[in-house]
Amino acid sequence: MFSPLRRNILLLCLALVTGGCASKPIASFENGRPLFDPLKFFTGRTHSWGIFETRSGQPKQIITTTTVGRMEADGLHFEQDLVFEGGKKTHRSWIIRQVGAHRYTATGTGIVGTARAEAHGNVVHLDFTIDAFPGNPLGHLHMSQWMYLQCDGVTMVNRATLSKSGVIVAMITEQFRKDR
Repeated sequence: MFSPLRRNILLLCLALVTGGCASKPIASFENGRPLFDPLKFFTGRTHSWGIFETRSGQPKQIITTTTVGRMEADGLHFEQDLVFEGGKKTHRSWIIRQVGAHRYTATGTGIVGTARAEAHGNVVHLDFTIDAFPGNPLGHLHMSQWMYLQCDGVTMVNRATLSKSGVIVAMITEQFRKDR
């Protein structure tokens, strides 16, 4: 069917294509600095500015957030106000708990079930299901957020992907800044 040379070229191309799609494991960021502790970062006030993008990467809407967090006995409680271009506002309340050396769980407004996060070095990866259309279970979307603490220790870049049944429907790129 294929000559050995063509078969090897085909296998090499397949390996390059599929290898390029593989994500870097979060534990590989272990040596990244400064260490990103989400409980410390979100204690106090933070602000973010970002862009909501279509699945093809076209800018759709600007988004800003303000959060205020406080540590309590059962974890970090924080209130998040989101403002979308055009004036639409949303409020979310979160509780984040550390459940292991690198692991966290979170519950909050609009989250279906429990969110799970893992932190290594200067990176946190957060996965959860969001109720994008309350009251309609067909409106549940998977959200995967990769957060990268920058070298100043007060700036964080967040890259979020929203998907439905494995198909990307939107992306968000935003920068958070912690008030000092």
